[in-house]
Amino acid sequence: MKSLNTLIKLQKTRVDEQRQILAKLQEYLERIEKSIVELEILRAQEQITVEENPEMGLTYGDFIKQAVIKARELEKSRQTANSAVEMARDRLALLFEEQKRYEIAAANRAAAEEKEELRRERIEMDEIGSIEFVRNKAEQS
Repeated sequence: MKSLNTLIKLQKTRVDEQRQILAKLQEYLERIEKSIVELEILRAQEQITVEENPEMGLTYGDFIKQAVIKARELEKSRQTANSAVEMARDRLALLFEEQKRYEIAAANRAAAEEKEELRRERIEMDEIGSIEFVRNKAEQS
C-alpha cells in the first residue's frame, strides 16, 4: 500500500506541475490575443487620423505594411500557443487519468485488505465460539 501512496503523491505532483504549465501557456495565449486586439485598435486609430489629417497619409502606407507584418507574426504565435495549450490540456488529462487509476487501485486494495481482515476476525470468532461450545458441552456432560 505504501508504494501506491507514493505513486499517488508523485502523480499529484506531476498533475500540479502540468496545471502550472497549462496556466502559463494560457496566460501567454491571452497576451498574444490582447496584442492582436491592441494592434487592430491602433490600425483603426491611425486610419481615423489619416482621414482627419490627409498629410499623415504619407506615413500611413509604411505603418500599414508594418502592422500587417506584425499581425501575421501575432497570428502565427497565436496558432503555436493554441497548439501548445491543447497539448498541455491533453497531457494534463492523461496525468489526471493515471492519478485516478492509482487512487482507484489504492481504494480497491484497501477494501480487499479490510475484507480479508473481517474474514480473519470472523474465523477467529467462529473458532472462539466453537471452543466455548465444546467447553459448555463438556461441562454439561
